[in-house]
Amino acid sequence: MTRTVTSSGLPACAMVDTFDCAKAQIYHNTGKLTPAQIKAKTGCTHIINGYLFNGRFVPVGWCVIDGKVISRDKYQDWGVSIGSDGKPQMLTDRGGSFLSGVPILKAGSKLYRGLTADVARPAARTAVGWMPNGKVCLWCDKASLTREQLQNKLLGLGVVDALMLDGGGSTQGIFPGGKVTSSRKVPTLLLFWERSAIKPEDQALVWGKAHRLLTDANAGETVTRADMVRALYQIWRDNHG
Repeated sequence: MTRTVTSSGLPACAMVDTFDCAKAQIYHNTGKLTPAQIKAKTGCTHIINGYLFNGRFVPVGWCVIDGKVISRDKYQDWGVSIGSDGKPQMLTDRGGSFLSGVPILKAGSKLYRGLTADVARPAARTAVGWMPNGKVCLWCDKASLTREQLQNKLLGLGVVDALMLDGGGSTQGIFPGGKVTSSRKVPTLLLFWERSAIKPEDQALVWGKAHRLLTDANAGETVTRADMVRALYQIWRDNHG
């Protein structure tokens, strides 16, 4: 796993992290919250800014959340696609949740989509990429980079598929090892949950809930030793006649 990097050729204002992603979410920031507020609210392990938006704080390009279309355009290009399993992938499928981005790498090859002058100029960059083993790689860098410089840096990390997101003053994110800040509020963000940070459910509690012996409301109630002995005695009687 690659954690926050401030060496190996990356400036101190850059963050990169490669991790096993259990699930992801596209967050429509109607409340104009900061990344820190959203992270505290959702419990995600990683958060980065999303794609472009206009002066009315409305996303530009495709933004679909759980089948609800927030915004759209005429293009049907690759983006961040999240299906029912919660896994983010670089696809064109807009059936579940989907966020546009500028495709810059596919299968290890550079892609060149037409860019406006504002997007093409050197700027701070945010990107999401995928490794050959399926792990997610997030890039968040305040240093000015061209698209080709970003492509080269991601290829150097072993990334094979990648999307460039909004940059410049929008570039911001929080990773387990640090953060890149901005005073700008953005309408869309990408949230990720690292697999190792999610504790597996206690199978005994899962069984108890399935058999209506336990609920979220009573799970924290105190059980005395006498209660435990009575329960064990009942189990012993049931098994020994």
